[in-house]
Amino acid sequence: MAKKSLGYVQLEWTCPNCSTRNPGPQKTCLSCGMPQPDNVQFEQPAQETLITDAAKLEQAQAGPDIHCHYCGTRNPAAAKTCSQCGADLTEGAKRQSGQVIGAHRDQPAEPILCPACGAANAPDAPKCAQCGASLIQPAAKPSTPPPLPKPAKRSGPMASIGLIVVALLLCAAAITCVVLMTRTSELTGTASDVSWQRTVAIEQLMPVTHQAWRNEVPANTVLGSCSPKLRRTQDDPAPNAREVCGTPYTVDSGSGYGQVVQDCKYEVFEDYCDYTTEEWQRVDEAVLSGNDFAPQWPAPRLTAKQREAGREEKYVCHFTAESGSYSYSSGDPNLLTMCVPGSRWVLNVNSFNAVTGIEPAN
Repeated sequence: MAKKSLGYVQLEWTCPNCSTRNPGPQKTCLSCGMPQPDNVQFEQPAQETLITDAAKLEQAQAGPDIHCHYCGTRNPAAAKTCSQCGADLTEGAKRQSGQVIGAHRDQPAEPILCPACGAANAPDAPKCAQCGASLIQPAAKPSTPPPLPKPAKRSGPMASIGLIVVALLLCAAAITCVVLMTRTSELTGTASDVSWQRTVAIEQLMPVTHQAWRNEVPANTVLGSCSPKLRRTQDDPAPNAREVCGTPYTVDSGSGYGQVVQDCKYEVFEDYCDYTTEEWQRVDEAVLSGNDFAPQWPAPRLTAKQREAGREEKYVCHFTAESGSYSYSSGDPNLLTMCVPGSRWVLNVNSFNAVTGIEPAN
C-alpha cells in the first residue's frame, strides 16, 4: 500500500526533570535547562499544524538527529561534528524513527489554562504568556471502564442434543437411500416387447450478448454500451484511477518533527462493455420413436442458419414377471437384438423397483 505524505508537524518532548513540555527541536529544557535525553519520547501536541517554514521543513526532512557518543549532545542529521564538544559524529547514535505516534490531530484544541495565574494560552505553548510559568499538561483522567458485557445465553443441553439428533437422522436417511439404491434382488422375467426413441438436436446461428472488458472484446463482434467498472486495486497511481486513502497519522521522524502520512491505494476503473456475436444455440429437436426392431433416425428440415448438433438414442426392453412389469433402458442398439420376445432374463431389481441390470437366464 502506498504512503502519501501530507507534510510535517512539530512534536513535543517532556522534560523528565521538571515535566515541562518542550518543542520537539528544542535541545534543552526551556524551564530547567536539562539537555534532551537520548531516550526521550517525542509526543504529539494537542493540535498539529503543518509546517510551512522552509528552514524547519529542511530540518524535518533531513532525517533522525544524532546524539554525540562523547557528550550526548543532540545534533542535526547532516552534522559531521558535535556542536558542543566537536567530537566526530560518525560513531554517534541516530535517534529511533518510523514509529507511529497517533492519528493526525488537525482539529482545533482547547486552550491551556496556566496552573499559576489561570490565563488562557495556545494549546502548544510551553510557558504561560502572562506569568511565564511552565504549562504542564494535566494527567488524563482515568476513564471509567465500560461495563462488562453480559454473558451470552448459552443454549441448554437439550438444544444441543436436539441438533445432534437431527444431524444423525439426516445421515441415517442418506445412508438408507444409498443402501436401497445399491441393494438388489434377482428375479426372472420374460421379454415381452421393445421400444426405442432417437433424437436429433438442432442448433441455429443466433445473436448472443456477452460482457467483457473493452480490451478483451473479441474481434468481428458488435460493440454495445460500455460503462466504467472497478477492475483492480493497486499501490501506484494510474490513469483513470481513484485514490482511496485512510485516516492521516503522524510518524516520528527522529528530528523532533513528525511526518503526517496516509496509506493510500488506487482503484483502477476501465470500460466494461456489452458485445453481440452470432453463436450456435440449441433451438429444437427432431424425435422419432417406435416399438419395432428397426429404429430409424429422424430427418429434420433445417433452414440456412441451422445445423444438426448431436444425436441421442434410447432403447427399452420390457419384461413381465410374477411380481409385475419391468423395463430396462440402454443407449446400446444391441439391446433390441438381444431382447427377443419370449426370452428369459434374470433381472437385478433394487429396493425402488428399478431394474439396474439384466443377463440371459440359463
